[in-house]
Order: sequence, then C-alpha cells, then structure tokens
Amino acid sequence: MAYDVVIIGSGPGGYSAAIRAAQYGLKTALVEKDSKLGGTCLHVGCIPTKALLHSASLWQDLLHGTEQGILCDNPRLEFAKVVEHKNQVVSKHAKGIEFLMKKNKVDWIRGYGKLAGAGKVEVDGQGG
Repeated sequence: MAYDVVIIGSGPGGYSAAIRAAQYGLKTALVEKDSKLGGTCLHVGCIPTKALLHSASLWQDLLHGTEQGILCDNPRLEFAKVVEHKNQVVSKHAKGIEFLMKKNKVDWIRGYGKLAGAGKVEVDGQGG
C-alpha cells in the first residue's frame, strides 16, 4: 500500500502525529506491534502508574483521615479491585485512541514496523 505518512509506534508521539497528519489530508498509517494502541506509556508505564498512585493516595487519606475529621472504621484494601480499576482505565484510553484513528481515517497496521530504505517501511506480523 502507498501512504503519504507511515508512523511506527502508537505511543503519545505516534498517535498524535498520525492524527495531525490525517487532519492535514495526508493518507496516513500507524504501525503498532502490540494488540492495542497506546504504547508503553499507556499500557505499562505512565497511565497504569498514575491509576495505582491515585488508589494509594485514597488509601492514605482513609488511613489518616481522622487528622482532618474524617472517620472510617475498619477500612480495608481489596487489591484485586485496585488492579481491575487500573485495567479499566487503561482499556478505556486504548479504545479512545482506536476511536480517534477511525475518526481521522488513519489505517492501523498491526505488526512490527522497521525502516526499509528511502520511503519504505517493512511490517512483519499480522498486518505485514
């Protein structure tokens, strides 16, 4: 297939570049090796960490709420639900990125992309 722009990697830089290129009217493809869009930041880095830190902050507030006049008898932590919440946050964002690709008519090519010379990208895997 021929594209004006092919972006390898669907992290924050990749998906925003793909959207912008498509908005400028360029035929755009986004190559991603993982099964979901979003890259490391969304799936194992920034976003999961922030979701877990938010839960930890709430837990700390419950444990030390008496200092501010907030009384919670017998607070308990259900870590499985904390992880489930984190997974839901990540999934929601990944689906949002996928929606933006469709809305902006960016083709999502599943596979491992690599540069293959001037003006060429090779994709190994599902969409290669």
